[in-house]
Amino acid sequence: MSARPLIELYTTMEEFEHLHDRHDRTRSTSKTVTVGRDALIHILMDHARMVEALRHVGQVKINDAG
Repeated sequence: MSARPLIELYTTMEEFEHLHDRHDRTRSTSKTVTVGRDALIHILMDHARMVEALRHVGQVKINDAG
C-alpha cells in the first residue's frame, strides 16, 4: 500500500515546464514575464497548499515583506 501524498498539486507538469520555458526565454533585464492565467493561479494554489502542509508539521517560517 502506498503512502498518501502530503499535498496534491494543481499545476500540471505541462504547465510547470511551460512556466520554466517562459522564464528561460525572458531577458535578464526584464521585470515582467507573461504567463497564462490558469498556470499562475495553479502555482499560487500549490504554494498555498505547500505552506499549509509545512505549517501543519511546524516546518515553516514566513518573513514579513518590507
